[in-house]
Amino acid sequence: METENIKPGGFMAVLSNFGFLFLWLGQITSQLADRIFVYVLMIIIYELTKSNLGVSLPLLAFGIPSVLIAPWAGVMADKLDRKWIMVISDVVRGLLILLIIPLISKSVGLIFLMSLLIYSAAQFFAPAESSSIPELVDKKNLIVANSLFMITWMASSIVGFGLGAPLVGLLNETGTFVAAAVFYFISAAAILLVPLRYREPAASKKGKNAWQDLAVAFEFIRRNQIIRYSLYKLFVATSAIAVLSLLAISYAGKVLMIGEKNFGYLIIAAGVGMIIGMATLERLRHYLKLGTIVVMSFLFSGMFLLMLSNTADFRLAAFIIMLLGAGNIYITSSIQTILQSKIPRQLRGRVFGVQNMLINSAFTLPVVFFGLVADIWGILFSIAFLGWIVFFMGVAGIFLPKFRTA
Repeated sequence: METENIKPGGFMAVLSNFGFLFLWLGQITSQLADRIFVYVLMIIIYELTKSNLGVSLPLLAFGIPSVLIAPWAGVMADKLDRKWIMVISDVVRGLLILLIIPLISKSVGLIFLMSLLIYSAAQFFAPAESSSIPELVDKKNLIVANSLFMITWMASSIVGFGLGAPLVGLLNETGTFVAAAVFYFISAAAILLVPLRYREPAASKKGKNAWQDLAVAFEFIRRNQIIRYSLYKLFVATSAIAVLSLLAISYAGKVLMIGEKNFGYLIIAAGVGMIIGMATLERLRHYLKLGTIVVMSFLFSGMFLLMLSNTADFRLAAFIIMLLGAGNIYITSSIQTILQSKIPRQLRGRVFGVQNMLINSAFTLPVVFFGLVADIWGILFSIAFLGWIVFFMGVAGIFLPKFRTA
């Protein structure tokens, strides 16, 4: 991607774009609802099962639809009105949460089934949303828009779980479910105000069935090295931040000796780093191509993780985690911009459906794996292992010219 024609002022241009702001509001409220719902669900299932294995059921209910449904949701995003896909996804999730309330103290199986339905409806939101951003924001401002979305995506996870405890204390479990449903309805109302216009697929595309449509997307990814490498790297970057979030509690208590309950300070440090990354990335891309920024960020992030695995000082650890937060924004926002710029509009929904599947998988399989590694060989070994993987992704990027020159 060329950088010569990029002009400053991207933040003002994006923040003055009311269509983008309503889409952003829809993202924030929808994700807050997701996290609040999961928080309460974990409490309820633990009370019913009295086991840590039972608490993993929400994770399983999240992972199954992300693998089985996300790619097909991308197909629908290319065929149907993306705006209404997001609205219906929000409304359906809100209604299903209200329907789950009578089941709160009953069968775990019924709760699991309803959770599957809610997470299945959620899969349709992300590809429609990601595909809509390039239609609302000028190409030169995509990097800013994606940075904002990536930061709020991470921040909503932290804030959503943080809101769970006081909401349950104030409203009890039933009231908190209602609050989550209200957030979904607010998201739907915000999306309705987004000025997205539906474009019918070309006549040559209408006769294809869903299998053919999905096959076209996978073939496009297979043939296009830039897209394929970008998705690989996005999976690793998302896995790294998910694993680090998982290990933060034990790292704070067992290594830094500040107590497990104070792991939130590490999350705050990561958030500060993300804000710094968002503020500096637009200017950095004046001097470097996006692919180069991604490769360098992987190399430095890998080294920072190795440093983190060798420190027990809280202040140094917080500083390193802040740098990791900035690096994560450099990687994820740059890759998202590369994808949006390189994928034809008629394929965006399907490719972002595959991306959504990969991102959701990054929050399940790698987290379970590294949690097991940490239990067997220790937290520091697990962090160092992750650091080497991230570092070698950067090394691999050096030898992939098509990705490096994106």
